[in-house]
Amino acid sequence: MTIDLHGIKHQDVCRKLDEIVWECMQKNKTQIVIITGKSDRMKEIVKECLKDYKLMCFELFDGGSLVVNLF
Repeated sequence: MTIDLHGIKHQDVCRKLDEIVWECMQKNKTQIVIITGKSDRMKEIVKECLKDYKLMCFELFDGGSLVVNLF
């Protein structure tokens, strides 16, 4: 599953990630690709929000996306 955070305000990111992580867990998805763009701040926010789920992510080679494994 892929989520694009372009156009999402920083203060709304955690809520949006909560929705997508829950949806993916319900559908037994194993991975989420999060498009953050090049913003280091957006990447930091995403990583902080994922800590609530004890999930880690890694950056794709494009520099504008993070991948989260849900297992």
